[in-house]
Amino acid sequence: MRSFVKRLGHWMSAIGASLWLPVVVAQPDASTIDLQLCELRVPGTVLTASARCGTLEVPENPAEPDGRQIALHIAVAQATGSDIAPDPVFFFAGGPGQAAGDTWPMISSTFNQLRKSRDIVLIDQRGTGRSNALRCEAVEASFEDEVPLSLIRSHAEACLQGLSGDPRFYTSTIAMTDIDRARAALGYDQINVVGGSYGSRTAQLYTRMYPERVRTMTIDSVVPMDLPLGTEHAGNLDQSIRAVFAACHADTRCEALFGAELDQLWNAIEALRQVDGRLAIADPVTGETVDTPLSADLVVLALRMLSYSSDTQALLPMLVSEAIRDNDFSRLTQQAMMVAAELGEMISSGMELSVMCAEDYPRFADYEPVVSARDTLMGDAFMERVIAACEVWPKGEAPADFGEPLTRDTPTLLLSGARDPVTPPRYADAVALGLMNSRHLIANGQGHSVMGIPCLREAMTDFIVAGTVSAIDDSCLETIQAAPFFETLTGPAP
Repeated sequence: MRSFVKRLGHWMSAIGASLWLPVVVAQPDASTIDLQLCELRVPGTVLTASARCGTLEVPENPAEPDGRQIALHIAVAQATGSDIAPDPVFFFAGGPGQAAGDTWPMISSTFNQLRKSRDIVLIDQRGTGRSNALRCEAVEASFEDEVPLSLIRSHAEACLQGLSGDPRFYTSTIAMTDIDRARAALGYDQINVVGGSYGSRTAQLYTRMYPERVRTMTIDSVVPMDLPLGTEHAGNLDQSIRAVFAACHADTRCEALFGAELDQLWNAIEALRQVDGRLAIADPVTGETVDTPLSADLVVLALRMLSYSSDTQALLPMLVSEAIRDNDFSRLTQQAMMVAAELGEMISSGMELSVMCAEDYPRFADYEPVVSARDTLMGDAFMERVIAACEVWPKGEAPADFGEPLTRDTPTLLLSGARDPVTPPRYADAVALGLMNSRHLIANGQGHSVMGIPCLREAMTDFIVAGTVSAIDDSCLETIQAAPFFETLTGPAP
């Protein structure tokens, strides 16, 4: 599926490119990093945004400060106003494996108001983007196709031979020491931390390690520190899909048009597990026919991709009803390919494995998920693949207290989507127990990563500018609604 990312780039070239903004604002006097005008690009597309970029050399192995160095890529979208606050916003990207700089063209509008008074700092975490990315094309393909676990292990071993780095030193904890080195080199004393998804975990980790440096923390789609990543993906996906279908059944028009029962979906996927089939799918970008194996894993991947946002959740009842009625999963899979393409080239899978194999895999055996994966659409497939790769992947060290919940009085805003298929609101509720000075806002009918919704964007802006949760006005939460269900491929009813 990652080939679709390149095609998506050709499609997106017709709809937009960024404008250069030749605004030059003085760096902090204490800065030792030379920042030059640069262009940040979403991989596989032509979407760009301007910033000022530089690099910072850091030791790959912290225990050998004079040993091999890697260049940390730093981008600063400098404040646009005349009254600039000394505390910038540091953005922590998701994944694991996503680079902060790669996300900027997509999320810059979320920070327009904040940027009037504050710099936005985007540091590609070691192993991602332009910070010595650990890319593994074979491993990336393995996690999308239905392949034997032995082949996943072989792909991981093959990837190791070509990596330009030692995977043991690309953990979250080491990366946070990089972030603080960069903060100091840029001349900032205190910062406002903003992180989403996996970035919410690194935001918590940085706050634990350098509490005096954090003025405020905003975490979106929250990952608890005690949660091994991946252990609850299957159960959370099922809960999200059930919520979408419950909303359809409560909607008169959706119920009449697409009143399929979830048991029918479960049965259809189980039937796919018993047969080998092929699927001819029209490429959503080029229109060319693509022949691909039809498997239960492929259909579940489609459901998972479409569950990430409210806009694509709105397609699910129509596409699932069509698939069950006609025993035709092509359109469901085609729509998912368009969603997957947006994420494909943005993840450095070698870095992802370095993080998960050091920090999550060792905790798999002792963790009891809320819902057993065996009783879900996804089943144990995701976990089995991670375990297979981690059996051969070199593992770094995580501190003994890595999984301990964060306990701080740092002013914190937590954001959740009510239908998030990855990080449901209960995660943020759990994290909030240790944060004595926090607020949790839940966006009704929304999925994963919600800070861009106007209501929550304004709440985050007000919170960071004021530096206190008392400045948050949550009255706009009542205006947030799920996207209306599609009735045809052209959209919902007028």
